[in-house]
Amino acid sequence: MKKQIITLVVVFVAASSGLRADTSYLLIQGPFGLSGTSATFKWQVNYQSGMLVTGQDLLGAVFGSPTLNGTYTDAFSSTYNYYKAGNSTQGAGYIDFGTTNTFNQPFLVSLTLDSTTVAQDPSYSPGYNYYVAGGGSAQTYPNAGAWTYSGDGTITRTLVNGSFDAWVFGNTFPSATIAGTANTPTTVNFASATVIDVVPEPTGVALLLLSAGGLCAFSKRRRCLAPRATQG
Repeated sequence: MKKQIITLVVVFVAASSGLRADTSYLLIQGPFGLSGTSATFKWQVNYQSGMLVTGQDLLGAVFGSPTLNGTYTDAFSSTYNYYKAGNSTQGAGYIDFGTTNTFNQPFLVSLTLDSTTVAQDPSYSPGYNYYVAGGGSAQTYPNAGAWTYSGDGTITRTLVNGSFDAWVFGNTFPSATIAGTANTPTTVNFASATVIDVVPEPTGVALLLLSAGGLCAFSKRRRCLAPRATQG
């Protein structure tokens, strides 16, 4: 039985080795602390290659999927659809610059962390500034331990294994920068980050189980899951 359990574990690990093939990181910095003091939050998101593609996917992995939640009117009397994700403890708010309800041009306007909500000014400054390291889309971003202001929106920004995304609240004209050398985009600086494992869709789990079953079929034992018969 012991050998069979070990065999099953080896088979499962082999079959699931691709489930967390890629890792991307998210940092958020802003006045979320006591009396509006600056605080920094970090996440390490593990996902099967191809499950997360854009910067918006990364935000969704941390805060959840946005749903339509009314409208938002800015300081220039323009009104947009407003989308909300998460809850009163941790969440995100977006406006959509698109003309339909498909959430295809999102713009981050608020974040809630540790039950504290920090929203942009309706004039867009102060607001959230987007920085990245690694990955690309409109341009290729270096991944050499330094943040680069993103030339992409969250939908066009593409992730790669080991990429970093960051949002810092502050002036947007000119853009606020991320403070603290301990917050530069290196894996060492994210060693204590909150870890999120993105779970595959049910079809992916089914494929995983089929893969495990196939490997079992090739094992030396005919019944890799059945206990060994005992002699009476």
